[in-house]
Amino acid sequence: MKILTAVVNNPEFIEIQYHTLKRFYQGDYEFIVFNDAKAFPDYTNGGDITLRQQIEDKCRSLQIPCIPITNDHHATHDNASERCADSMNAIFRYQLEHPDQYLVIDSDMFLIHEWSAEKFQTYEAAIVLQSRTDPTYHYPWNGWYYFDMFKLQDTELIRWDRIPGYCDVGGHAAPWLEKRMNGWPMPDTKEIRWSNHVFYTDKIFFIKHLYSCTWDESESPDYIKTNSTLLDFLKNDPRNVDGGKFFCELYDNAFLHYRAGGNWRQEGLAFHQAITQKLKETLLA
Repeated sequence: MKILTAVVNNPEFIEIQYHTLKRFYQGDYEFIVFNDAKAFPDYTNGGDITLRQQIEDKCRSLQIPCIPITNDHHATHDNASERCADSMNAIFRYQLEHPDQYLVIDSDMFLIHEWSAEKFQTYEAAIVLQSRTDPTYHYPWNGWYYFDMFKLQDTELIRWDRIPGYCDVGGHAAPWLEKRMNGWPMPDTKEIRWSNHVFYTDKIFFIKHLYSCTWDESESPDYIKTNSTLLDFLKNDPRNVDGGKFFCELYDNAFLHYRAGGNWRQEGLAFHQAITQKLKETLLA
């Protein structure tokens, strides 16, 4: 099993991922970082072009393989979704060239509870479903997915490009998902969110998830409710919406997604660094 992530600007995320995976992942794995930081002044690095080297240095200090992503063309191509798609396509090429079982997680996603990929062993893939209507598209989310490259079929249909005006990153993988469903009805995203079980086919496993700004303490699993430090972080996140709905997300009851850590909302690196420090103290205490 290889666990991959692409980091654009925050070396602290790497350290948090490294330690939380080591603590909670049940099984053998290799953690690999793809370095997607920009070598030119950009909103993702706040003008600090040393971040690319900082990411490499952080990986070296933790003895994590670090693979650079070529992204110089992003200097004149600043659409966040298209940039992300470029990186995900680069990672997928790596997966094709190095067959293995892969879990890909967002750079700001952290394992906070015991978890194993064993339940996926008979499936080609496990995905977080995204859907768009008018017209209808069903496609995988790039921020969390499991691919078994020894079993995965129709790989020529997997492209992480967006469809402008309709879908964000991964939209062009809709034909792949439709073919792999092979006549199975596509689950409703609300059913996946609210159900206590996970919908799946004989090929694809669909992951339960709690989306940003739609859940609070009442829906939190018991291990969060009884963790006063983590609950305090979630409740006092300045990005929460009125009514106390959490900005952070939860995937497969075990992966906390800080969300928007790549600064695509352009809130500023200083803003995220302050919250990241509190998150680090919370999760690594």
